[in-house]
Amino acid sequence: MDKTEWVAGMAGPGLNVAGYACPFRKTVENHKGGIVVRVRRVIDSSLSPVFGRSWLPLLLSMLVGAAHAAGPELDAKGWLNRVVSASVNHSYEGTFVYRRDDQLVAMRIIHVADGKNERERLVALNGRFREIIRDSDGVVCILPEQQVTLNRSGLGKHFSPKFLDNVAKLEKYYRFSLSDSDRIAGRSARMVVIEPRDTFRYGYRIWVDEDTGLLLQSDLVDETGNAVEQVMFTSLNLVHKVSPAMAASVVVTEEMRKDMKSAPQTQAQTNANLSWSIGQAPSGFVLAERYVHRSDPGVVVEHGVLSDGMATVSVFVEPVGKEEPFEGVSHMGAVSAFGAVHNNRQLTVVGEVPIATVQMIGKSIAFQIQSGR
Repeated sequence: MDKTEWVAGMAGPGLNVAGYACPFRKTVENHKGGIVVRVRRVIDSSLSPVFGRSWLPLLLSMLVGAAHAAGPELDAKGWLNRVVSASVNHSYEGTFVYRRDDQLVAMRIIHVADGKNERERLVALNGRFREIIRDSDGVVCILPEQQVTLNRSGLGKHFSPKFLDNVAKLEKYYRFSLSDSDRIAGRSARMVVIEPRDTFRYGYRIWVDEDTGLLLQSDLVDETGNAVEQVMFTSLNLVHKVSPAMAASVVVTEEMRKDMKSAPQTQAQTNANLSWSIGQAPSGFVLAERYVHRSDPGVVVEHGVLSDGMATVSVFVEPVGKEEPFEGVSHMGAVSAFGAVHNNRQLTVVGEVPIATVQMIGKSIAFQIQSGR
């Protein structure tokens, strides 16, 4: 893929705005005053371990229904609990838009659930052709050049049961509150506000359908209160009886599976020992995942994921390539990046967090004596 494009989902799992991970390796560099992400063919699904994070940040993994009606007694966490319990209980079709800076992408979604399992298909309605099929086995991405790639991370939800288990911990870093009612896609919705307690992470405003529990809109909010990314349903139709054609539309075909078998295989080591350590990070951020990826001959990429339980930041260390190294800081939309070169190795720290966060983490990283892997 020659075209340089934005991929704002490099940070890893958690509550961030990319629920669909296609297996690409992403390197970040400065270009015309902003960050660009140079997308290269897959290292491994765990390099984007969500979430983690995808060709475009799609908060659609939060767009799920609930199995019971909400009452006025529910607080903010009660509304989030509805979202958590919902995705396997509602089938629906709809259209949503994703906005970041001057970019606007429209997507059609088909979501099929049977009470135990769920599958869904997303199709881009403007710009380059892109299609995503998602189920418990993984995420299949169909790209303009007819590549079919698989990420086996499966159907991860930002508001998972684990998320609610960690609410007490998250309240150290975020405030949860319930706000006014509104109308989204012609439906009454209640707004939940998730506000950071410091300037090292972003906040969220989400609108939950008062009748069904569907999440109709989600804003990622910066430190000034502005929405730097937004996902919003423009139409939504609940489907009470799934037709055979609708069910077939969310199934990975044999032709796709054949194409996936021909994709180049790479090796990835999880819980790996890394050649670097982090000396300082904002309160609550801990190194949650560690990977070492081997792709092209002699190319080893180390990847660490830090998380506070909601926000995530990725650290990539790889050999300096043919492209000009990325050094310094850059920012576009919700994504901030810090880059430096150490002993001919490119360090990139990137995530949907303020610049101060990636800068603190990046400047504190200490390298050990490089080992031969």
